[in-house]
Amino acid sequence: MLFVVRVVTVLSLLFCALASARAADKLVADFGGHSGFQSATWVAKDLKIFDKYGLDVDLVMITGGSRSVAALLGGSTQFSTGSATAALLAAARGADVVIVAASYNKFPGAIVAKPEIRSPKELRGKSLGILNFGGSNDLGVQLAFKEWGLKPKEVNVIISGDAPTRLAALLAGRIDATLLSPPHLKLAVNSGYRVLADMGQMHANFSQSTLYVRRGYMAAHRDIAKRFIKAYAEACHVFKTDRERSLKILARRMRVEDPEIVSETYEYFAPRFSFPPYVNMAGIKDTLEFYAEQSPELKIRKPQEFVDHSILEELQKEGFFKTLR
Repeated sequence: MLFVVRVVTVLSLLFCALASARAADKLVADFGGHSGFQSATWVAKDLKIFDKYGLDVDLVMITGGSRSVAALLGGSTQFSTGSATAALLAAARGADVVIVAASYNKFPGAIVAKPEIRSPKELRGKSLGILNFGGSNDLGVQLAFKEWGLKPKEVNVIISGDAPTRLAALLAGRIDATLLSPPHLKLAVNSGYRVLADMGQMHANFSQSTLYVRRGYMAAHRDIAKRFIKAYAEACHVFKTDRERSLKILARRMRVEDPEIVSETYEYFAPRFSFPPYVNMAGIKDTLEFYAEQSPELKIRKPQEFVDHSILEELQKEGFFKTLR
């Protein structure tokens, strides 16, 4: 009889374990490229932090904020990461999207140019490559032009692809300057190209790497959203505090073999990562004000309309962030 009870107990535990494994919620989330500010979802995926919270996440790369938002709205993804720009503009047009967290609340990287271009003023008449129009690259360079006293028409801003493609175009002489962040920034500097300006030192605020979701999805699946944000927040903390594991993830995800470049990338981004990962509302305000110059209807919109911190605030009240420190 005792043997039968033990067998039943073991089988019950095995069944529960299998049921628990099957119960993991399957999701698709995206990231935008191979730069270090993408690290939050990389860490959550590669260190199985998503699994810890009962999430089976397929992580896919979608470059460009407008494509990321389109995939989210079309149902191809449930969670998206990218700059605040595309999500904010889509929401302003009535799209069902809201920003819920941010791992990186600064402009990343720098504007890099051919060595003969010695100052921002010398960009007049030159070509500058960006990822696409309407995204964070575009916003970053336009704000930089404004700060430097350059008129947009004085610089030939062209679409030149993602960071590796822009770096290749710069090295081949097809463009005169571009916006790069580590590790591609370091590769350009090592090749003799000149840093014209550190975007992180600009006066304008910005949220470069945010997490956004459909409002309808979050309302219908709040528990899943909460678990995803818990994993995202924990990944931000791990990236800031666990150098060795983060270096291994960066090397693989960025496809960089040089340990010095990987290390410099980590040292550049880790101290600037946000934890807890609240959105910098000043960055949302500055972004709204910039685009309001082109779309006056945005002047009456408030930053709070585009951000929902309710889950982060719940986690704060529950003491979740303290458990990670």
